[in-house]
Amino acid sequence: MADPHLQSADASVSWQYDVTDSCLLHALTYALPGFTGGVVLLVALLAGRVALDAIRAGDIGRAVGVLGAAVLALLVRRYVPALLDTADAFGPWKRYSPLGLAASSVVGAAAVLWSLQVSPVAPFALFVASWIPTVLAAEFPTAGHATPEAGTLVVDGSPIPLDALSRYRAVSVGGVAVCWLSYARGVPRAPRTVVVPNDAFGAVRAVLEGAERRSDGSEDSLRGAERAIVAAFGLGSLAVGPALRMLLPSGGGRAVALYAGALFGVFGAVFLWYAATA
Repeated sequence: MADPHLQSADASVSWQYDVTDSCLLHALTYALPGFTGGVVLLVALLAGRVALDAIRAGDIGRAVGVLGAAVLALLVRRYVPALLDTADAFGPWKRYSPLGLAASSVVGAAAVLWSLQVSPVAPFALFVASWIPTVLAAEFPTAGHATPEAGTLVVDGSPIPLDALSRYRAVSVGGVAVCWLSYARGVPRAPRTVVVPNDAFGAVRAVLEGAERRSDGSEDSLRGAERAIVAAFGLGSLAVGPALRMLLPSGGGRAVALYAGALFGVFGAVFLWYAATA
């Protein structure tokens, strides 16, 4: 495992952790760029094939037009300046290597071609699925400072409202500990998840356990009616897929039912989890 850039001084601990410190997380970040690069690669190959056929047919004007349109599409500069302005802050080339982008684009192109064999709408489902690992990996880059003696915890520049903390749960995932924080009502914007390198988790745990001991246990849970409504939404979302499968005709309709059922099923599982734990 890569060094999580941990610095320790007396009773306080500071840490900085990025996706590049984990091979698995780093690989997950290539999902969306790989899909996008795969689409660009396929479009470029298609444009080249059309231009080559036009040249063979003696239609030079058509070939030049196709290649010119492809080049203009690749060089469009409407959004490029904004991307370049934020490149220093985002630092994409610190995370993505040209070889990794090339390899992920080839894999993405192969995945798009395979999905087209399954269903005409399958590439859209693949695009949606490519966001999932991207969102998961986005939760892990973190930096913070914990001081057990002072009872303070700062994550990504924002202090955690420990006075409103009611309890926390933690699970170790590879080289990091993922903490789920529960608060009393009234702090909707407080961070719910805190990702900490294992080497720094001892100090963070001491701070969180101290806040738990000082808590008066006044965490507000869902009322019975609220819990029932959330659970009903969850069950309804889970039922979308089976209902569409029964109502839609076979063939393309079944494919739509599968994709819609998977999408709504994710939200349904989240609703049911919240109804059971909140």
